Amino acid sequence: MEKEDLEKYVKAVKTAIEEAPLKNGDAVDVTDLWAITSLPIDLITECIKSPEFKIPFRVSKLTNRGKMVVKNKNYLPKA
Repeated sequence: MEKEDLEKYVKAVKTAIEEAPLKNGDAVDVTDLWAITSLPIDLITECIKSPEFKIPFRVSKLTNRGKMVVKNKNYLPKA
């Protein structure tokens, strides 16, 4: 996949994370991102693992049906 195409999808996934419901108070599930974007889960996972992708501070991790895909090193719990 070309870098420009991946950047477009990364932006779509970032936007979807902002709209997605939080599970267990601080996690977002990839299946919710799929429902919002209609992108294939494999592509969403590729975007999430891309170096350009940054998880919002309010999200502790991204999961796929409850199993962790990636943990957010920059997570800031609600005070």
